[in-house]
Amino acid sequence: MVLFLSFQPINNVFVFFLVGSLIRLAGSGSTLCSGRVEVYHSGAWGTVCDDSWDLNDAKVVCRQLECGEALGATGNAAFGEGTGEIFLDDLACSGNEGSFNECQHNGFKKHNCQHSEDAGVICSSNYLLLYSVIIKFIKSKQYH
Repeated sequence: MVLFLSFQPINNVFVFFLVGSLIRLAGSGSTLCSGRVEVYHSGAWGTVCDDSWDLNDAKVVCRQLECGEALGATGNAAFGEGTGEIFLDDLACSGNEGSFNECQHNGFKKHNCQHSEDAGVICSSNYLLLYSVIIKFIKSKQYH
C-alpha cells in the first residue's frame, strides 16, 4: 500500500521511495522505478546482495512498488554502492510472489557480500513526467 511519495537529496543524489513500502530504490541514476534495491528492517534501510539475483526477484520488487514489468535485474552495484548493512543475500523468488517478504532467503544480515555486489532493478514504469514536474516545482520554490 502506497501512502505517499517521498524523495530526499542524500549526498547530492535524489533518493526516491514509496513511503509505506518496505522497499525503496536508491542510488546514482535512480528513478521511482529503477535503482539499487534497499529494504527496511529493524528500523534501518539496508541493501540486497546480487548473489542469485535474477529477473524473478526483480519482478517481485517491481510489482511491489507498482512499477510495471521488470526489464532488468542489475548487479555489481550498477546504481552505486549502498552504505550500512547488507540485509539480504541469495534471495530466491519464483516471480509470482506479491511481496519480497514471501521469497526465500538466507535470513536477515546473513550474507557473504560487499556493497560492490548491491542488487538493483529496472522496471517498465519510470514516472519521468512526474519526476519532471516535481523537479520543476522544487526549482521554482527555490527562487521565490
